[in-house]
Amino acid sequence: MPETFVRSFQPDLEVRVQGGQRIVEGIAVPFGQAQRIHAELTEQFAHGAFAHQLRAMHRVPMTRGHLVFGGSVIGRIHEAREDTRGLWVSMRVSATPAGDETLTLVQDGVLDELSIGFRAYPKRDKVLPDGTVERRRADLTEVAVELAGAYGQKAKILATRAAEDEHDEHDDEQDGRARAERAAALLAGVPLLPIGVLIP
Repeated sequence: MPETFVRSFQPDLEVRVQGGQRIVEGIAVPFGQAQRIHAELTEQFAHGAFAHQLRAMHRVPMTRGHLVFGGSVIGRIHEAREDTRGLWVSMRVSATPAGDETLTLVQDGVLDELSIGFRAYPKRDKVLPDGTVERRRADLTEVAVELAGAYGQKAKILATRAAEDEHDEHDDEQDGRARAERAAALLAGVPLLPIGVLIP
């Protein structure tokens, strides 16, 4: 099962109004640019990594912050293409309070970072001579508008934990059940006090 990661980039964002639609455009994922994720992983995306998904990009949401960090959906991609620089996206911002605020902050240059959520396919990756892992296939799951650096470290920590622990939601559920069972066992061994007895 593919793992899910998030990555942040600082593209040149453009805001425009077209036929009443509020549009944010930019390179969501640069191609061929190595990025150090942690001590054991430097990665880059290959041209064509998202080619299989281009016809269905309208299904990919635009978010204000990553959903996993409490972000919200503010629109969706309506156009995408791969060019020599990377995966270019054009996103429609919905007329919601969060959408309006985000659009203003992007126009003012306060929010200037795009961050993606993606599913990786490790078996399709290629390790380059310098050790860089080249992602040759990935599924885009969201494009988030971010404050530069706001979630960058959290995103890297999340990706590192997922890559090193190689666990999934099922593992998390098992860990949670195990913790609950240990807590119940500890509580079962605590003697009950009679009603009205005060602890000094």
